[in-house]
Amino acid sequence: MIVSSGRRLNELVDNILDFAQLKNHKLELQFRSVGIKSIVEVVLTVSQFLTGTKNLQLINNIPADLPLAWADENRLQQILYNLIGNAIKFTEGGTVEISAEIVATDGQKFLPVPASNRPPPGPDFQIAVTVSDTGIGIPGDRLDRIFEPFEQGDGSTVRQYGGTGLGLTISKQFVELHGGKIYAASQVGIGSHFTFTLPFSTEQIYPNQAVINPHTATETKDFQLPNNIYKSYLSCDVNFYKPASNPVNQAAALLKVEQFKIMIVDDDPINLQVLNNHLSLENYSVIQAPSGEQALSLLEGGQHFDLIILDIMMPRMSGYEVCAKLREKYPSHELPVVMLTAKNQVSDLIVGFQFGANDYLTKPFSKDELLTRIKSHINLSQTNSAYGRFFPDAFLEFLKKESIVDIQLGNHVSKEMAVMFSDIRSFTSLSETMTPQQNFDFVNAYLREVSPKIRENHGFIVKYLGDGMMAVFPNGADDAVKGGIAKLQQVHKYNVDRLRSGYQPIKVGVGVHFGQMMVGIVGEAERMQGDAFSDHVNLASRLESLTKLYGVSLIISDKVLENLTDPEQYQIRFLDRVIVKGKKEPISIYEVLDGETESVREIKLQTQPDFERGLEHYRRHEFKAGKIYFDRVLAVNPDDKTAALYLERLNHLIKKGVPENWSGVWTLTQK
Repeated sequence: MIVSSGRRLNELVDNILDFAQLKNHKLELQFRSVGIKSIVEVVLTVSQFLTGTKNLQLINNIPADLPLAWADENRLQQILYNLIGNAIKFTEGGTVEISAEIVATDGQKFLPVPASNRPPPGPDFQIAVTVSDTGIGIPGDRLDRIFEPFEQGDGSTVRQYGGTGLGLTISKQFVELHGGKIYAASQVGIGSHFTFTLPFSTEQIYPNQAVINPHTATETKDFQLPNNIYKSYLSCDVNFYKPASNPVNQAAALLKVEQFKIMIVDDDPINLQVLNNHLSLENYSVIQAPSGEQALSLLEGGQHFDLIILDIMMPRMSGYEVCAKLREKYPSHELPVVMLTAKNQVSDLIVGFQFGANDYLTKPFSKDELLTRIKSHINLSQTNSAYGRFFPDAFLEFLKKESIVDIQLGNHVSKEMAVMFSDIRSFTSLSETMTPQQNFDFVNAYLREVSPKIRENHGFIVKYLGDGMMAVFPNGADDAVKGGIAKLQQVHKYNVDRLRSGYQPIKVGVGVHFGQMMVGIVGEAERMQGDAFSDHVNLASRLESLTKLYGVSLIISDKVLENLTDPEQYQIRFLDRVIVKGKKEPISIYEVLDGETESVREIKLQTQPDFERGLEHYRRHEFKAGKIYFDRVLAVNPDDKTAALYLERLNHLIKKGVPENWSGVWTLTQK
């Protein structure tokens, strides 16, 4: 890692120094006769490690008998190193090939021919060297800009490939200082060709021959090792750092059960390793993600993280985009995001916060500062999480508050919504068979089973009432009915486990009503809690209590039925038209059979025709005829408490007579 980072810095400094010298016209070339094929071979050897795990072949296709070029050897190496390095960088698989031919200055090309037939060196002819690749290619609208300083084929902050954007600029100016030109041709998805020209050497000698250089009057050979920096690369046996072939699997394997889990997202493997070192020493469990897509994939896979450290300039998906995606699901107080980036302008910081970041640190960073900020954000998140158990996120969203600290006494929302009350039947007698500790454990175990079903159906629990529960469904009646059904179905599954463990099953009653109500914060300055207020809330509580009287599990009011988008999707049975305690106006109540066990539901559906005929006679005051049908119902289903209740009323009406002005509405006195 140190060698690799040092090399990158050395290359950056060299490029900047060369760029500065070229800009100020202070760079002088040291010309001599050089053999292109041997120089290409050295550059390819040095560049081989850049291919990493890519399935990439580097091909030196320079003709062995190509004439010598008149060039600065070191600068020629630098031109080739830049072009070949770019080709490798932007090519995932296939080939990078270097070829050469003789061309006329007017553009006419000459195929390689024996030396005796070649045109003489001179201003009319040059050597053209081409670096070809099978890489990603360059869009046509960017070809005219790639030789400009600090430009790349992909100029956005989401570029997939690193670099300063100086390599092609410097290469172009080096070529021009040699009296040549450089051209680029490319097709997106097919590959690119970079061609540059060099002058012939004035020596009429070809490679691998001893020559007398008229400029120096010394004997030379065509092949010479490059400058010292390349010698050092070739002599050092260095294992350069490479990312794992499957970073997601590697990340999953590193997951440990530790106190806090942090995901670090950066496309630079060295940055990932440095951060991993710092965090692991502090006993954090660290997961590495080399791209935004893989970070989101880890979260979608169900992994929980206490904090995310996020780079901004990443391939395909920037850190800004990743943060925006995170905030669609995770509020800032639930999953803190610390952006860590080289972008250090105030405008960058502002954009980071606009996309939902909790904090913003610029590279290079102080290790102690980073660790201190991480600790602060995790502590704050844990505090918010603890408060969130009392004021869940859904409650905060409903009240249009971003955090628990924004909650104030009297905050409320008033709107039409569904409200649900539920309770365990005969809990008092059940609790008498248990110790206080057993009671406590039993209630918590039951609530753990059924509470998620409320949230899954877009409701939130306003408060627990011992074994009871009050929940509201802001999106409408369908959510409440589906939530009630899901809750009862979960109770049936829970009872299977209870019976298997030797405990008696429990029965739960659910009442649902719909209407205008106010949900908000009540209490006083030192003690607050959420609550819901409305006459409709009280009515939902009355409906729940009626489940015991009618022997059913889920009762809904006529207002709920009216607000269902498609009542036909449920199995609904009319129960009664009643006046409940505390009300003057009658309401119609209905049983939703979907929440019953399969056996109970089937037998009630089987007796439904007789039940409805009995109701029709009851409404018409045809009491004896009504008795016949309710007797039929009870003969098939003796556990139908609603049919038994009607039979009891019919006997009372036959014996006592019909009250004056009686409309069939029964006034109930149950609490």
